[in-house]
Amino acid sequence: MDKIKRILIVGLALMLLIPSSISAFSDIEDESSFTQKSISITKLFSEVSFENYEDEIVVRVNECNFNVMKPDYPVIPSLILIYELPFGSIINSIDYEHGAVQEIPVMGILARDEGSPIDSILQFQNRYTSNTSELPMYPENWVTSHVGGGIMGDDHKTFFILRIYPARYDSIENTIHFIDQIDIEITYHEPNQPLLSDIDVYDLLIIAPSEFIPHLQPLVDHKISKEVKTKLIGIDEIYERMFWDGSDPAEKIKYFIKTAIEEWSVSHVLLVGGRKGQTNQWLIPVRYSYVVPPDEQEYPEKSFLSDLYFADIYDSKGNFSSWDSNNDGQFSVWNETYRETMDLYPDVYLGRLPCRNTYEVKTMVKKIMKYEETKADDSWFKNLVLVAGDSYVNNGENFNEGEIISEEAIDLMPGFTPLKVYASIDDINRKTVNNAMNQGAGFAYFCGHGSSASWSTHFPPAIDDRDNWTTGYKVEDMIFLKNKEKLPITVVGGCHNGQYDITIPNSIIQGIKDSGLKYFLGRFFFDGWIPKCWAWWLTSTADGGAIATIANTGLGTHGEEDSDRNGIIDYIEVLDGWMELRFLELYGIEHQDDLGENHGQTISEYLHLFIGNNEKMDTKMVQQWQLFGDPSLKIGGHQ
Repeated sequence: MDKIKRILIVGLALMLLIPSSISAFSDIEDESSFTQKSISITKLFSEVSFENYEDEIVVRVNECNFNVMKPDYPVIPSLILIYELPFGSIINSIDYEHGAVQEIPVMGILARDEGSPIDSILQFQNRYTSNTSELPMYPENWVTSHVGGGIMGDDHKTFFILRIYPARYDSIENTIHFIDQIDIEITYHEPNQPLLSDIDVYDLLIIAPSEFIPHLQPLVDHKISKEVKTKLIGIDEIYERMFWDGSDPAEKIKYFIKTAIEEWSVSHVLLVGGRKGQTNQWLIPVRYSYVVPPDEQEYPEKSFLSDLYFADIYDSKGNFSSWDSNNDGQFSVWNETYRETMDLYPDVYLGRLPCRNTYEVKTMVKKIMKYEETKADDSWFKNLVLVAGDSYVNNGENFNEGEIISEEAIDLMPGFTPLKVYASIDDINRKTVNNAMNQGAGFAYFCGHGSSASWSTHFPPAIDDRDNWTTGYKVEDMIFLKNKEKLPITVVGGCHNGQYDITIPNSIIQGIKDSGLKYFLGRFFFDGWIPKCWAWWLTSTADGGAIATIANTGLGTHGEEDSDRNGIIDYIEVLDGWMELRFLELYGIEHQDDLGENHGQTISEYLHLFIGNNEKMDTKMVQQWQLFGDPSLKIGGHQ
């Protein structure tokens, strides 16, 4: 897809203009605290064209930079414009005038997103067919927008994202309604004074249980020596300070992070603590999300872990983003009866080390300090480990998805030497993966299928989802890693590799619930009879593994086919694939070396592009994309 453009506003005279507007987002209670400003936009669209692909037609408009792909709806071009306004700005009105509407017959069937992505949401039935007369115009309006509040670089911003649809589909008449010009006037109120003071007391906040505090002090000293102003605080002290704030322990932590932003200008937050051993107790509390009801999933998943909850502190106006907008004590709910109001944009760069004991704490402190102490040697750091195969069983098009996206990753990491562990070359197993990892690498990228205990993919061509699997890479295989201090930042595409609430007792209990006594006859070793999840096992390995890992806490999701017929498979353009590649690009092309910033920016930019589709799955994507690692980590170490 084309890169989103931030435009220079130029006024042009339009003729035959038809006025319309979008109602204001909110009213201003105290106008004396704000200054009214405006943005004027004029866009011209040369023409609409139709491209034939077998038995389908795709709509194109040259000036658009994005194709909207919504499950079971026609693929429609749009122009997305992104504005970063002072934090706390409030959109007052959006008025627009457009040129005369041209009605152009569609001589065939429009291409559409064939349904919800594989590995996740079931296809919604009867939402769009070529002969229906039940749908209104799609999209319903020429212009839509959304706002959010979050951090970008070192600054908090109000994001205003505008979508223009110059070509809309009339399903009743089977025509495209096209406008070649639109004039938009946006008025907004900008705070006269910054909502957040730039007092610069601390950069990094570390939150941990009291038993971990002594073992984290060397990390604090190390960070300070690298000019990262660091504050370490115990969870019990937070509960005391937040006695009157927060309905449960997780919300108390979130309120404390809010206080740390406002009083100390904290930009990075590290949570240290997961399950207490193999019990159900939490050393640092968590939040579960319920945005996708189980009956809308191919593989039912009632809930999943989301540390984005602790990073999303404010909405676009600077209000607290609670994820419990109706105050019923249930967080992050989206079902037939209610949808929580959630901003989702991170306001701090946040990671977690879900340590279960002091041994894991000492291991991670040692690894982080050693990694950052000096600049990594390019002889190993400039390696890029790629582990992939044919991710999905072929349904029409014969795409080798995992290896295609891995080749794209190579293009985004110039100067890196690819170490390919491809199913098209050899089996993916303990030997082939460890041989690559043991050479050392700055980054490793696994793209395929996962569980809390294992990762695997198919040999190409993937023709049978039962018998065409590689051996895979399991947590027990990591015991034999010997890469020592040559540690990659690992990105893994797959389901549940980051499900860090896993315990051996819980795995057995859940297995019996799901399968009864048959559980003990087959798959319980593979399905998760393990003390910790794949991503955390890789990260917390004492004599090697990874320095940090990004993984899904729930069901991962990639796109399928090439819905918009632009020659780029959806596996790359949407969902997990888009985020995985963008994260790598931020270092490989844009040379940003702050781990947490790159993770957080990827989430924010994903929201810019996709949250306007109003799909549960896009919310789930950002909520479950977990960073296991120090968010203040300097990628490649300090000079």
